Amino acid sequence: MFAVCCRYEPTLDDLLDDDIMTPVLRSAGFDLQRFRAMIAETARRIANRRPDRTIGDSEESAHR
Repeated sequence: MFAVCCRYEPTLDDLLDDDIMTPVLRSAGFDLQRFRAMIAETARRIANRRPDRTIGDSEESAHR
């Protein structure tokens, strides 16, 4: 059985609040606030495109 060593999955805010992210994003040509807004907008657009399903739902249950 696969053992999970880390059970903590950081949120986007956790990742973006990390001190290393500002220089990394800047070196890629992104401003932190604009990047955060772009990711939020992308997530909203994706959520609006697909039917309401919870993670782990199978294709069969989505078509019932």
